[in-house]
Amino acid sequence: MRIPTAFAALLVMAGVAVMLGSYPVGIGDIFAGAEDPLLRVIVLELRLPRILLAVLCGAAMGLSGVILQSLTRNPLAAPGLVGVEAGASVTVLIAMILWPSALAMELYPLAAMAGGLAVALLIAGLAWSVGGSPLRLLLVGVGISAMLAAVADLLITYGRIEAVESALLWLAGSLHRAGWDNARSQLLWLMLSGGPALLLHRHFDLFLLGEAVARSRGLHVAGFRNGVLLASVMLTASAVANVGTMSFIGLMAPHAARLLVGERHAVLLPMAALLGGGIVLMGDTLGRTLFAPLQIPAGLLIAGIGAPYLLFLLSRKGGL
Repeated sequence: MRIPTAFAALLVMAGVAVMLGSYPVGIGDIFAGAEDPLLRVIVLELRLPRILLAVLCGAAMGLSGVILQSLTRNPLAAPGLVGVEAGASVTVLIAMILWPSALAMELYPLAAMAGGLAVALLIAGLAWSVGGSPLRLLLVGVGISAMLAAVADLLITYGRIEAVESALLWLAGSLHRAGWDNARSQLLWLMLSGGPALLLHRHFDLFLLGEAVARSRGLHVAGFRNGVLLASVMLTASAVANVGTMSFIGLMAPHAARLLVGERHAVLLPMAALLGGGIVLMGDTLGRTLFAPLQIPAGLLIAGIGAPYLLFLLSRKGGL
């Protein structure tokens, strides 16, 4: 599957998602319903921004996963496994539960970014201070994630009921708050952080050959590493701030992309973005249609697929 095919498949999925829901909408209704206020609200104000946000957030998580796996040369590295996603989500949880009126929703990505970057730097410092290895980075990330999960449980246990209810739905990875403002915000962050990453695809290829080879070819290794780490945190934090935690997107999308297009980052990065967007869109569409009008958060469905997939990867690694 090539990039145009994947893009076409994503467009078809988006078209199907527009039509499905508690209120089914036919293709003819979409084009003939310009004068129908109900159809305009359903399509333009509810489903289209939700679909766009799902695709953009999935693309951000897919790109972030490729960046982290290339940066650490670890096929199991992903924002949800090395602590970046946990740091971002705990920061937003603090804002939602402890100071719900002190921080505007538009600033949630910045708060998530601060938490994600702090955790990323902490994990990198702890892992690299004692020699550093892909496995050590993963293990340190898992340990920090467990600590942050305990902090999240503490906030949920002792927070105000009203704030906790909203936080729990958000933590499950839900697009129930999707709107055009969220979609525009996510698009901006994706362009700011994902755009430069796509342009640096040759640098990623060089980095995979080893730091010594990359330096001999003129790559500023430390600057590149710090820059792409920041880009990965920005991608993850913006997605977490808008749709909550959707673990395993950053693991599944890069692996699936490698199976389809190989290791060249010129095609690997956009393919992972398209597949990540498709996975989140499919999870959200199934979540809101399978048991309609009951809606299941997309993050729960994706986790149900991602956890067995992680176990499969671990078994292929011989238990690490």
